[in-house]
Amino acid sequence: MKSENLSNILKLSGFKNIELDNIIESKHILKRSGGNFRQYLFSFYDQQNVEWSLRPDLTLSSVIKFIRTKDQKKTKWSYSGEAYRKRNKNNKSPIIKQTGFEIFGSNTKAKDDYEILKTSIDIFKKSKFKKCELNLSNIEIFHVLINKLTSLPLRWREKIKRHYSREVYFDQLLKKLSDNKDINPKIVEQDKAKAEKLRKKDLSKIYSGRSLKEIVERFDLKNYQDPRNLSNKNSVKIIKDYLKISCSIEKAPKVLNDFFKKNNLNIFISPDYFPINKNNIKNIKVIFKTNINRTVSYYTGMTFNMGVKVNGKKEVFLSGGRFDNLIKDLGNKRNLNAVGAAINRGIL
Repeated sequence: MKSENLSNILKLSGFKNIELDNIIESKHILKRSGGNFRQYLFSFYDQQNVEWSLRPDLTLSSVIKFIRTKDQKKTKWSYSGEAYRKRNKNNKSPIIKQTGFEIFGSNTKAKDDYEILKTSIDIFKKSKFKKCELNLSNIEIFHVLINKLTSLPLRWREKIKRHYSREVYFDQLLKKLSDNKDINPKIVEQDKAKAEKLRKKDLSKIYSGRSLKEIVERFDLKNYQDPRNLSNKNSVKIIKDYLKISCSIEKAPKVLNDFFKKNNLNIFISPDYFPINKNNIKNIKVIFKTNINRTVSYYTGMTFNMGVKVNGKKEVFLSGGRFDNLIKDLGNKRNLNAVGAAINRGIL
């Protein structure tokens, strides 16, 4: 697809083209991703000892720019450029070429979700590809599911939701919950005895940045107020089975509702829940999949991607989703809704 054709589609859809900064203060990146993202950053320190990084993600750059405008009204932006990440098995090159388009600050979430999807479909139709698979999901369903698994301790439910984007660590969490082999009852009893001795000491004393009072309270939460059960195999099975669900978009509400009913979970998905609920788009197969776009830590609602074949291999042509918490997380005074998508220009 020629750049001018892509620009025309975005312009006709009401997206204003902007330029993004090439470097971001590292604290903004690490605030969203934690230390897990640091290994992929190209970073450096300035003369004031402030750490900066080449932008690893264009959405982060656009959100920071939006916050600086101090404009709380509905805004539609598009941009093109490169993101930079050190190579791993998923990154064939340290340079990721993308074109993105996003809607900030609108309260019409369903309408905006559909607009981002429609713009994505319009872009695909003008591309060189003849067919694609549009995979659609919503992370809100996963969060509601986890909240309903009340046999799991609250802190573990929060941990599972928080680390959903870290697939290897996520799988380790599920393994711990299913077999509890990491819990040694003898050591637990020894730790309880140590905790009783610590309670008699100066609770204001600081150890590795925490007061002794905080350490003891955390211990009590884990062992008395919110302990793990001996086995959470059933809850783990429900999570794993949910992440295997894949069906046509028309069948998605029924498949999900049957799954929730089978597992005695009081969750209901209405027939009009998804922005697209019919599989009648020419040359585009619309599939509901629970297990997509998991490497992006800031998605909060709808997520989707469009897969195509390049030289016989499946590649992601375009992907996106809703990220309603990111604007406030990066420094805005209040939450503002946001949704967007990015095109993988490396395969155009």
